[in-house]
Amino acid sequence: MNDNLQPFDSVVLDIETHREIGFNESLIALEAIKNLKSRYLAAVDNKDWSAMEGIFTDDAVIDFSGEDQYHVGHHGITGEHLNPVKTVVRGGKEAAVRIEKAVGGIITVHQGHDPQLTLTSPLTAKGMWTLYDQLDYGNEVMHGYGHYHETYLLKNGRWQISSMLLTRIKVDWE
Repeated sequence: MNDNLQPFDSVVLDIETHREIGFNESLIALEAIKNLKSRYLAAVDNKDWSAMEGIFTDDAVIDFSGEDQYHVGHHGITGEHLNPVKTVVRGGKEAAVRIEKAVGGIITVHQGHDPQLTLTSPLTAKGMWTLYDQLDYGNEVMHGYGHYHETYLLKNGRWQISSMLLTRIKVDWE
């Protein structure tokens, strides 16, 4: 899988692919992907790192490289902390370690809205989610707005995230 992830402009429902798969099967798959995303958001907020590992494929590419720039000047982060290479990880285990390091000691609230999802084959899908997150560092709170751009893989009867790119539109600090 390519480590250089690019954001989607939008995700359009591919009616022909869904017709070929079968509309009932497609609806079940899309609901399973929504459930997968909900489990990811809950795992982050509940600090359930073992659940996090199984949400991603073993070779998933998770790219948070645009994230650190929004933290410079806050909660002790300086420009020297910026290292985009360390914010692109592969697989569920590395994702869990990276996310735990970033938010394991703070209170977080993550919400995914407005899913644009489509199946690209019987075993693959892609989606874009509107993101709102709140990160409470105790002495300051970050409110983040952006998108998750993701691909999914059905393996052994279970949907998993095979790539994730986080992009930000805006960040507010209070």
